[in-house]
Amino acid sequence: MPRRSVVALLVSGTIALAIIGAILLAVLPPRADTAEDAAQSFAEALTAADGTAAVALLADPSAAAVVAAEALDDASAVESAEVVLTEQMAERAMFDLTVTVAGETATSRLVLVDVGDGWRVADGMWGTLRVETTHGDAVRVGGTRVPAPGEVLLLPGRYPVTADPADLLDGATETTVFPGTDQDVTIGAIPNEAALEAAQGAIADYAAACTVPATSTPANCGMRIPWPADLVALEELRFRIDRMPRVEELDADTFVASGGVLVVTARGTDREGAPRDVTYRSDTWTLRGSFAVGPDGITLTVW
Repeated sequence: MPRRSVVALLVSGTIALAIIGAILLAVLPPRADTAEDAAQSFAEALTAADGTAAVALLADPSAAAVVAAEALDDASAVESAEVVLTEQMAERAMFDLTVTVAGETATSRLVLVDVGDGWRVADGMWGTLRVETTHGDAVRVGGTRVPAPGEVLLLPGRYPVTADPADLLDGATETTVFPGTDQDVTIGAIPNEAALEAAQGAIADYAAACTVPATSTPANCGMRIPWPADLVALEELRFRIDRMPRVEELDADTFVASGGVLVVTARGTDREGAPRDVTYRSDTWTLRGSFAVGPDGITLTVW
């Protein structure tokens, strides 16, 4: 019985070591004894669209590199990537990196340096993507949110670029990024039905704020109340919404919410000095203004 216990303990220890080894392999870059090994591993990471593996091989994995890794994970893989050594020095090596993406091929100069515990990619791996959008303040490159207008450094690949937030805006394209190149993309973001519903909800909230009892005509609420024609002094205005203005479309950066029915009762003093209530009705209550789309949803500004 004791012997069996010892065997079981040894087996358990072997399993634990295997698990630890797997974890280390997941977070450490592959061993690169030579510059050629490191360059080849980098090329293989590109063809696998493995952003984590590619960034692990960089000499200086900055915050920009983390963004690039996330974006590459959602990109179409490079179809082929070949590295050819062109110059070798003690602590520096240059390669021709030839990548093919979506049927297009480009060659750039890849620079590797010896950082003491192996060779790492130091230069020649980035392309620049500049993004703009017609609505919103960002786009998605892969699954990564990129402020727009703005730019982001990317590793070679074919990237989906979409409007953000996707639940409110439609619009998408794809773009190919090669090392050493600048690429410009503009997303024609179009507010969708969900955006219209969100805008309608915002209008309902705004209309509710416009129609609390008041002692003067509310500003920026689309109202003209002719109480001076009937009263010499106003005591209070009371409101009733019979039909809410509807947002029919979001055009450019503006909106129109029309077709509202508003009933207003003005209480005050008439020309004979007597208290009087006068009721007015509008069947064309309209609210106009501008709108913006951001990570928190639709924001309306009524004029």
